[in-house]
Amino acid sequence: MPTTPNNKERVMKKYLILSDTLADSKKVKAGDVVELSQDEGRALIGYKKAELYTAKETKKESNRSVGLETSEAPAPKKRTKK
Repeated sequence: MPTTPNNKERVMKKYLILSDTLADSKKVKAGDVVELSQDEGRALIGYKKAELYTAKETKKESNRSVGLETSEAPAPKKRTKK
């Protein structure tokens, strides 16, 4: 069956909540990331209570310890006294 503009599919997107509000008949707090329908998300964006969520890539953790037992780097050389 071909899709027509009248047949709306419910598209869900993630939104970052900017201020405490009700979304999807639930209370959400600022900083929450919720998945909402596109219509409800647009309404919250219009009220400046939400914005479209973009996932941030996390940085790889680096082990900066030098000279410890768990360190992979060789121990640094000690200075000699003159």
